[in-house]
Amino acid sequence: MFVPSDEEIILGTKRTQLVFILRFFFILLGIEGVNRLILGVPSGDELANFYPIIAYIGISGSIILIDYKATITNKSQYIRKGVFEIIAILFVLVISANIAQWIKPIIALPQIFFAMIISAGLGAVLSNWKFGPTLRSLLFAGIPVVLAANFIVGGSQILEALKLTEMKAVLAYGLLGQIFWMFGGLTTLILFGKANHVRNLAPGMAGSLSHSGLTGACTAGDLGPDAASRAPIMINIPFFGHIFVFSILAASAARGSLLVGWVLPLVAIGVVLTIASLRTLRGANGEEAAEVKGLMQYSFGMQIIAVFGSFLMLHFSGMPIDDAAMATSSAISHFGLFAAVQGGMFGEQAAAMIPFIFAMPFLVHPFVFGMFGKSVENDEVMPAKIVYTLAAIGVIGVMYSLLFS
Repeated sequence: MFVPSDEEIILGTKRTQLVFILRFFFILLGIEGVNRLILGVPSGDELANFYPIIAYIGISGSIILIDYKATITNKSQYIRKGVFEIIAILFVLVISANIAQWIKPIIALPQIFFAMIISAGLGAVLSNWKFGPTLRSLLFAGIPVVLAANFIVGGSQILEALKLTEMKAVLAYGLLGQIFWMFGGLTTLILFGKANHVRNLAPGMAGSLSHSGLTGACTAGDLGPDAASRAPIMINIPFFGHIFVFSILAASAARGSLLVGWVLPLVAIGVVLTIASLRTLRGANGEEAAEVKGLMQYSFGMQIIAVFGSFLMLHFSGMPIDDAAMATSSAISHFGLFAAVQGGMFGEQAAAMIPFIFAMPFLVHPFVFGMFGKSVENDEVMPAKIVYTLAAIGVIGVMYSLLFS
């Protein structure tokens, strides 16, 4: 139905990819404009009178921006699919926002929690849906563009954040924890799972950490077709675990400290699932079904360990729950937790600071993507000794951040 153009219009970027990036901008404008009009515009919003025109320009641009050099067998059907996808996204946003408001008096769960659950459910029901222009654009350009915007905002203020004494421990764990969790996870997959191949490593780490940058690289196809096809599955699996993540963290935020009695058993469950997943991967012998099963187990188990393990270590180091939320979100580049913090789940100060804190790990990303890039050039096998060395540095770094920062 759809074959993208192979014409390279900018170095490293093909024509269809550029159209996806441009279309994403209009999709974002249109959806945000309509969403504000439906849910209501906050008082004092300077753009209140302009949302109708913003919505009109965004929706119109997202519909008409189609790469004319791409091969599309049925253009009218393809465009209709894009419109239906926009309507579905708006449905998810509106419903999730209302549910979050209804349940707020009981427990202050963020809107993104309900949006994830509804989206995952729709994905399961509509598993045969062939992507239209909206979802194709979001998968290719959505995460990279949003991350770029956040890094611009956060990076421009990072020097001011470094001047805040109470933020130094948060920044230290965010930076050094990124090395620890990323390369520590890769070490377990390579050393114990015998799964040293980009098709396993990239989606496995993207899913297990809900790592925003690696997820974007996978879904954009930068790490090969196998990683691109597996990544959405691995990213989706931990979403069901977010029922525990956001419920316990919301209760902890309301209480003002971590619910250790609930967290310890979950970490133990995560360890058991991770061990089982590594055994599955070790015995896969290159069989796709076994590898996917093992990666699904790994994504779920390691996600629990990374999120709650971070909170647990930071709790015992004496860090307040709101600072721990920022540090954990940054250390594993967890986009769901980032959105929850930015949405006010852990207070106004954390919501204001999270763009700066979340931008800190970009200093580590050259190592991460450099290693994956080198692997793609090396028959998709990652240099194990370098991974082990970086994992050891991560262990030392995290111990330093917990004990001396």
